[in-house]
Amino acid sequence: MGITIHFQGKLKNTLLINSFKDELIDISEIMNWECQALDEDWSKPATAKLSKKKDGFEIVGHLPLKGVHINIHPDSEPLSLYFDAEGCLTTPILIVLINEGRVSKENSYNSVKTQFAPPDVHISIIKLLKYLKKRYIPNLRVVDEGEYWESDDKEKLIEKMDFLKDKMDMIEGILSSIDPDIISKCSSEQLAKILEERLKKYL
Repeated sequence: MGITIHFQGKLKNTLLINSFKDELIDISEIMNWECQALDEDWSKPATAKLSKKKDGFEIVGHLPLKGVHINIHPDSEPLSLYFDAEGCLTTPILIVLINEGRVSKENSYNSVKTQFAPPDVHISIIKLLKYLKKRYIPNLRVVDEGEYWESDDKEKLIEKMDFLKDKMDMIEGILSSIDPDIISKCSSEQLAKILEERLKKYL
């Protein structure tokens, strides 16, 4: 939950990948963003899958991706700009899900949540995406939950971020008001009913 930017598109020419990476690395250095490049072999098939570990999961196998991963702000999700061998924007986890048949390539989007970062971080990402659309990804499609992509309206973006923050704070308050002993004894259905009743009171 929170303001997120979703995007999909394709490089106008895969021969531009090195120029793309070099330029994004340069931009990141100028902006003091942390940037990591990936340059895996596009000629090898994707064999990546999720492998269970003690403390969660990890992706193992070959990920035929090239591009960059940028950390713009500690309170924002990183911006992943990776491309597969066809030049389509994707991510490591999307490669796994596509391989498993859980999502289709045509309907997959990269996403970056900016809700908890300052509004200027969201704006910087949108401006960067607009530049990349002009220079590298002419068919770039962006779904901006903050509506800045369409409007360039900072006040509207701030209003949307503040509205969601207030609602998330409210839900957090409701959750913290429920006795932990009750939660431990409830089934998921019973807990959902308690939450629904309390939300109705607040809303």
